[in-house]
Amino acid sequence: MGGLNDFTKEGLEALVGREIDFEKLTELCGHITDAIQEILDSCGLYFRIFSRVKSVESIASKLQRGNYGSPDNPKKMQDLIGLRVVLYYYDDLSICRDIMESTFQMVDTWSRNTFNADEFRATKINGVFRYPAEYFKLYKKELWELPIDTTFEIQFRTVFFEGWHEIEHDMRYKSLLSDDQFWKGSEELSRILNCILANLELSDWSLVQLFEQLSYNHYKTGNWELMLKSKFRIKIDDTESLHPAIVEIFDKNKKTAKHFFKCSRRKLIRGLLRLDHPHLNYNLIIKLLNDNIVQNQEIAEVCRHIEMPLDEHIYHKTAFARLESNILFHIELPLLHKETRLLKSEFNNAASIIYKWARFKFNPVFEDIPDEVTEYHNCLPGYNITISYLPEKLSYSMKIQYIDSKSAGTLWHIHSSVALLDDGRLYFYHMTSRDMPRGAAQRPTFSKPSFMHDLVKKVGLVDIERLSCMAHFITNNEEYANTCELVNNPARMLPVIIITQRTNIDNKKYSENNFKDGYDMNSFYVNGTRLAKVVGNYSHVYMADRCISENFARDNGIEPGSQDGCIGIFWPSSSGKEPDIFTKDMISDTHFDFNRLIFHDENITEKAFRHKLVQMIKDDNASH
Repeated sequence: MGGLNDFTKEGLEALVGREIDFEKLTELCGHITDAIQEILDSCGLYFRIFSRVKSVESIASKLQRGNYGSPDNPKKMQDLIGLRVVLYYYDDLSICRDIMESTFQMVDTWSRNTFNADEFRATKINGVFRYPAEYFKLYKKELWELPIDTTFEIQFRTVFFEGWHEIEHDMRYKSLLSDDQFWKGSEELSRILNCILANLELSDWSLVQLFEQLSYNHYKTGNWELMLKSKFRIKIDDTESLHPAIVEIFDKNKKTAKHFFKCSRRKLIRGLLRLDHPHLNYNLIIKLLNDNIVQNQEIAEVCRHIEMPLDEHIYHKTAFARLESNILFHIELPLLHKETRLLKSEFNNAASIIYKWARFKFNPVFEDIPDEVTEYHNCLPGYNITISYLPEKLSYSMKIQYIDSKSAGTLWHIHSSVALLDDGRLYFYHMTSRDMPRGAAQRPTFSKPSFMHDLVKKVGLVDIERLSCMAHFITNNEEYANTCELVNNPARMLPVIIITQRTNIDNKKYSENNFKDGYDMNSFYVNGTRLAKVVGNYSHVYMADRCISENFARDNGIEPGSQDGCIGIFWPSSSGKEPDIFTKDMISDTHFDFNRLIFHDENITEKAFRHKLVQMIKDDNASH
């Protein structure tokens, strides 16, 4: 391979993309993250962990900027995988440093800030470690020739400095100016920054001292559980209390309790690390401290008779149970047939769209799946795919089962088919379902395959009327009558949403074309064109001119004066559900539970109610 300086930025990005298998690297990153989280959880530390795989653009930029692998800089880049562990307490920095050194194979030494006694900088500790061999086997692609080490970087920092590091990274680290130039002419602001940093460092130190003093106060007053909680600052199961026999010993002899109060927090954590997923409670803390440090015979005798909860991950026998099945998306409709097209052509187009989706999605697992639609079957651990393709009979069927890589005990099922039925029409069928353990945390209960958009747009699906990712417009009484026929048709399979125009806009008259092509969407309380882009594959969306508002209100029992911009969802008659009608007040009272849009868009109500409509349509589909 030639020098990296021979490449343009775009060329180097393309090389990185070819050389590195990012899917496997992300899997490797997940394993390392889970391993570190499990270790720190087992000893009860308070922390948060974040991880990332460097992007193609970031890798290429850093390789060029650092001139890695060149005679001037023979070193290799080391942070392809990066993890950041944010700790709640300052003294956990050194504890976690020791844990990582004992767990992974370290490269070089820890990198940390060095500064004078009168200088303040954000506290952080960085270490570089080799990929664990047992996880690196997951990376099946041959190693890259790029000057990048097979190492990952861990950064430890405290929660007080977490926000500061983000500011520093963007405002100073990524700045092309030197620090002197950065503050030139604003030296007094640089002094203020040092004051902020000094306060953050003081906060880190003060927090630990505060809990030390709090622990001593609880010791003096005989609150033994609170003494242990504030002294050792680990996640303790507070639903269980200190055994009465231990409490009695401490109450009778405060000097015995003092021996435990003086025990080293670091030694307790080391003791916890020797256990497999310990169940942390007050009695276990006393037992470990007594076994390893205090060695009080009276306490030891009490502990021998206390039943310590065993780790349920290791000791509890798994009880087998049936998985619960949930339908996440279901649709069964005829394909659109145009007189200018042959049925065979429509069939081939639909089968090809579904097949290419499956090939793209599962090619990393089934590497031998052919490029063009054909019969195919393969079965690997956790994955099974069967494709039946009979073009002479206009029949295509695809069944896929696979395990969920992130949710234990969860199986996914996909069944799609296109077939010519007895009525001479081609029908499309699809169902996505999921089997999962009873009581497992529920993920979103809707999963529409991404090929639906192409199928609707390029071939067409018909539910009395053709489905569309664009809203239909009702501009006169004749079009409204046609829409009412669709609403009342007992053969209709999918919901119809009708959004009426606001009545309190100016009196400008709109022609049919003006309504469709140049209409101001602010004259509706909900933007139907955006709604149709989301749910138009599995529902009908109509936007009605204000001239039919009065008829719409009358037909749906809306009180006079309340028809301004009202919205209706009309469910298929087979569902047995009454229409849902929403008035202006009901729309304006809708809000997000978590309003992440409030700072950059004023029309939050429109987005919130549109989101509500989408969720209602999705829930209805998944409930069948």
